[in-house]
Amino acid sequence: MKVAFSLGSALMVLAGFANAHTYLSKLALDGVQESEGQCIRPYPADRNYPVKDVTSTDITCGIGGVSKTASETCPVKAGSTITVEWHHDNDSASDDVIDITHLGPCMVYMAPLESNGSGDVWFKIFEDGYDAATSTWCVNKIRNNGGKLDVALPADIKSGDYLVRTEIIALHESDTDYAVNPARGSQFYVNCAQVSVTNGGSAEPQGYAIPGIYKSTTPGVIFNLYSSYSSYPIPGPAVYVSGPGNDIGESPNESTDASAEDSTSAP
Repeated sequence: MKVAFSLGSALMVLAGFANAHTYLSKLALDGVQESEGQCIRPYPADRNYPVKDVTSTDITCGIGGVSKTASETCPVKAGSTITVEWHHDNDSASDDVIDITHLGPCMVYMAPLESNGSGDVWFKIFEDGYDAATSTWCVNKIRNNGGKLDVALPADIKSGDYLVRTEIIALHESDTDYAVNPARGSQFYVNCAQVSVTNGGSAEPQGYAIPGIYKSTTPGVIFNLYSSYSSYPIPGPAVYVSGPGNDIGESPNESTDASAEDSTSAP
């Protein structure tokens, strides 16, 4: 299904700028609901503020995230489902999670905790972008589910301590290259949690560097939300899938899919 944003939609985007951002509020691990901020690296003063420069170390774990550590590393079993939960202002039931104008994909990565996210250590365990059949983005789904998203941990990764990196890319200004115009560009909402995986296997998935997997011109990082489109190229490496021979994924950013069929920009 092709989608084209109207002038009214573009004006709604402008109206939503003041009420827009999001942050990783809490986790549920093995069915146990953790409290807000538990297992998550400490928030900066503006905890729902995005990262825009994909070459900055802030893209790793959010603003200042690589220089902090969570107060605890929470246990979780390999192969279990974790629930990540985003919010805009706080974890109240009335919170709007993220503004409706901030459409885009959701992704989750893991890396060994001892790496602190540095080097070729990150492997992707989840991604959800745009469903053309229903004209639905991952952001729509989490808004409709109180900010919650279920993510299955790989069953065969080695036991040990890991960083879990959550990411939403808001595409409402991604029709413009951030490197050309820093006032616009994609907005990355990134946080890192710390978990201790038990009952694991022996797999050590191929890792990639963050920063490194994205450029400001990578398809999916630059994307015209206000054009007619019928697909979206999710940036980054392929999702790691448990099983023999699956520890080596394809290189990131190999997709050459066209992100739009019309170059009309937002106002």
